[in-house]
Amino acid sequence: MTEIVSQTNENDASIFSSLHCVLSPISKAAGSATFTLSDSICTCLVNGPGELRQQQDATNRLQVDITFQARPGSNNTNATATKDKLIEQWLETLIHSTVLTEHYPRSQINIVMYEEQNLSGEATILACLCNTLCLTMLDANLPMKYAFAAVPIVQHPTKGLLSLPNSKDELASTSYFVFVFEITLNDILAMHASGNFDMKTLEQATIIAKPIARQIFQFYRQELEKRLS
Repeated sequence: MTEIVSQTNENDASIFSSLHCVLSPISKAAGSATFTLSDSICTCLVNGPGELRQQQDATNRLQVDITFQARPGSNNTNATATKDKLIEQWLETLIHSTVLTEHYPRSQINIVMYEEQNLSGEATILACLCNTLCLTMLDANLPMKYAFAAVPIVQHPTKGLLSLPNSKDELASTSYFVFVFEITLNDILAMHASGNFDMKTLEQATIIAKPIARQIFQFYRQELEKRLS
């Protein structure tokens, strides 16, 4: 049986030591944020909403144009390009699930996400991108149904399930989960998993991730309060 372990839920301080945020680092954007999760750093900016260009199809809903740019020096292969496109599609789905798009008929927002640093693996960088995106939309004051927070969980071959893993443990892991929770009921909004695991492991990973998501939401509140003070 997989041992349930969480590196970071011993106390709040240990969780918050893995998080860092700068709101509005790009002054010319409608909203922007740089977010650090463990050893991953991402920056996101949003421009808009603006009116759709005439040549674009008429629509009664907000259109989202999202671009993900991997860190400089990443291998530019077909496999990487495909993975980057899947990341863009996943993040776009999150936007449509959370932003009140009907408030902006025939409008468009442009979002660019930058992978500044990734010393860990896919789980941490994907969770970092999700959280950076949410903070950016909050910074831009986009009307949202709810905020969201992503938590990475990895399955280490000897240590069991680890939340917010360090680079060494994540790179040694055999599978991972990224859970995205919404803030109202702390329910799962989206999930991505990779590797071999059973349903018992998935359930245990969910149990570990839920309280961490609540603390990430607390971190959001603290950062937004700092900006308003």
